[in-house]
Amino acid sequence: MWFSSQTPMDARESIASAIGLPKSKVRVHVVRGGGSFGRRLNHDAAIEAALISKAARRPVKLMWSRGDDIRHGRMRGASHHRIRASHAWGRVVAFSHAMASVSESYEGQGLAAQGGVAVRGGVTTVAAGPLPSDSGLYNFGRVSGSSGSVELAMPLGAWRSVDSGTMRTAEEIVVDEVAAELGKDPVAFRRGTLRNKAVKAVLDKVATAGNWGRPLPSGQAQGVAVHEEYGSCVACLVEIDATDPKNPRVTKVVMAADVGTAVNPRGLEAQLMGTAVDGISTVLRAGLHIDRGAVREGSFADFRYARQQHSPLRFEAHIMPSRREPGGAGELGVPAAAGAVANAYARATRTRPRRFPINF
Repeated sequence: MWFSSQTPMDARESIASAIGLPKSKVRVHVVRGGGSFGRRLNHDAAIEAALISKAARRPVKLMWSRGDDIRHGRMRGASHHRIRASHAWGRVVAFSHAMASVSESYEGQGLAAQGGVAVRGGVTTVAAGPLPSDSGLYNFGRVSGSSGSVELAMPLGAWRSVDSGTMRTAEEIVVDEVAAELGKDPVAFRRGTLRNKAVKAVLDKVATAGNWGRPLPSGQAQGVAVHEEYGSCVACLVEIDATDPKNPRVTKVVMAADVGTAVNPRGLEAQLMGTAVDGISTVLRAGLHIDRGAVREGSFADFRYARQQHSPLRFEAHIMPSRREPGGAGELGVPAAAGAVANAYARATRTRPRRFPINF
């Protein structure tokens, strides 16, 4: 087998199992495949090629088109969040976050483990462990979380920022709403509640650099959010023009990150810019539509990810000086960017969106 893979040893075992050979009879030649970003953790195309080759009794070359990959490849299922914040005497005294999504354990059953889908009847609710995202970022008193899942016959794949991309985004939306309930400014409320000095520092940086609180015309607003993970932290400030709520435009993004020693500052700036576009996309417009069991989108022509025309007119990335050992950055910025976009849209439209993307 010749194909690009991030998990060639696992692929070898799965191929051997699928076609009924001992793994010693399977050899995987890993070819260069450009940026895979997690997609090639799975080897569904290789399994398919092996099964076709076995049935045809001859070598085959299998090519998946972009449409094949979008319609039949890995997807990220929607997640549902219920968050409850209890406050007294001007502060949050309890915070709970329950989340449900598609079960990852289903991947280990039937053909799913080999990159395909084994169809079973029924939908079962499964109890799961503690939440991957911890609200201990804030001094919110008693913090609790739970998660559950449903088993659906769909090929799951990880998406940039994995669990935090939805978990922290949902929490940062609620943090803004708690601040409003308490009559406090979103930045001031966070500054007075955050536990980590480094997170406070990146928040202060974007608030200053982005001129937080400056007057804006009706239908325009600022939003802010923070995140801490991978031994790093980040804050994001967004300005949005939602004069037309169905066609909002993020006009400005300011991000600040503390990743310890920045080995490649320009690369880090590019990572943060990419997360800003991810946040704009997933909150405002991008997602797959399922029509009678089939994926509607077939290419980037109809998959509504943010284009150049949707990118912020101004982007700033501020790298905080540090002598700590390097932390992670590739997935760090997504939750903060998405949260800031959602909060800016809510303030501009004076609404409380509960489904994303908003213009699905």
